Amino acid sequence: MTTSWGIDLVKRISWGFITLKCPEGVCYGTLAVHRMCFSLSLWHIILGVLTLGVDDSRHQRAVVQNGLWIFKFIGWIGLAVLAFVIPNGFFEFYSKYVAMGGAGVFLLVQLVLLVDFAYNLAEACIGRWEDTERPLWRNILVGGTCAMYAVFAIMTIADFVYFARDGCGRNQFFITANMLACILVSAIAVHPRVQEANLKSGLAQAGMVTAYATYLVTSALAGSPEESDTNGPECNPLARAASARATMAVVGAFFTIGAICYSTTNAAVKSNTLIMSSGNSAYEALATDDPNEMPLTNSQLRQSALREAVASGSLPESALTDYDSDSSSQDDEKHGVQYNYTFFHVIFSMASMYAAMLLTNWNSISSTDHIIIIGRSTTAVWVKVVTSWLCIALYMWTLVGPVVLPDREWA
Repeated sequence: MTTSWGIDLVKRISWGFITLKCPEGVCYGTLAVHRMCFSLSLWHIILGVLTLGVDDSRHQRAVVQNGLWIFKFIGWIGLAVLAFVIPNGFFEFYSKYVAMGGAGVFLLVQLVLLVDFAYNLAEACIGRWEDTERPLWRNILVGGTCAMYAVFAIMTIADFVYFARDGCGRNQFFITANMLACILVSAIAVHPRVQEANLKSGLAQAGMVTAYATYLVTSALAGSPEESDTNGPECNPLARAASARATMAVVGAFFTIGAICYSTTNAAVKSNTLIMSSGNSAYEALATDDPNEMPLTNSQLRQSALREAVASGSLPESALTDYDSDSSSQDDEKHGVQYNYTFFHVIFSMASMYAAMLLTNWNSISSTDHIIIIGRSTTAVWVKVVTSWLCIALYMWTLVGPVVLPDREWA
């Protein structure tokens, strides 16, 4: 979809039986990528609207989320075909404003999930260590932290050696700024006042954030196009290396797909809207006098009878616990949906916009290159560098925030 090379490849594979004759922007090129991703994004928006307000898997519209797979696939194919008859002018506006804005929001979601992942992983290792008193979890935590800072040091040294030659002022600024910011945020993470206000802060989280931020800077410099600096390709010795270009294409594709899959699935889970009881008892009657409520199923009627029996003393409370354990293995949405269906589709819609931006190098793809490397453009360089700055700034705020605003409740 990115270049005419793909169209020629289809022709060769089909021994000339499949020939696509159409101008750039319709069947291939930047706008063609946006056409496909637009159809997917629009389809998720439609599904999000159809599932708006669904908070129970027994709702009539819940089947839109949990079933009708053939119809949903046919619907997306129909939108994809329709996207190729829409004039290019629409996609020129869509790619510059709508898709870029949605991709920016999704990028921020990725950063929030990264910082949250760093905290959760460190806390999980500490919790396992305290519960089991096994040195394995301590070694994993300490070893992982040392490994993250080793990655930070190795990539920083490699950046200075390969990309910070004389005359490459911009690269030198990127590398130096990232190095100083990572050292600063690591020092803040172990400051006594910060650790007093935020008991979860430490070098484990700081190590993951610094390694990721340094990776973004390294990836930006390695993917910098030849014309990005006044001295040409000498500021990026990988620009003319064919083997390096192919490696970057493969690594970039796998990393991008993995990052998008992780971000979309976890963003949906973070929107968890499980219906929990607000009363003092863990078990409350399901019956209600509200005529607008959904009718109770046989399983819920049985559970209500068990609760009444426990309340009267006829059965022990363990009967309810055993019943809940058996039921949860069969239905994980008996108390409500596991995640917000509409928010799920909104995240995937923005993920489609983000994928379009990556595949088109943020609307600056070159149709003369047979090897499309994700992230090789001046715009992509700045997006990655700014993303690394935002990542460090976001993590730093989680450290400084509890000190500056001690009266606020911090999750």
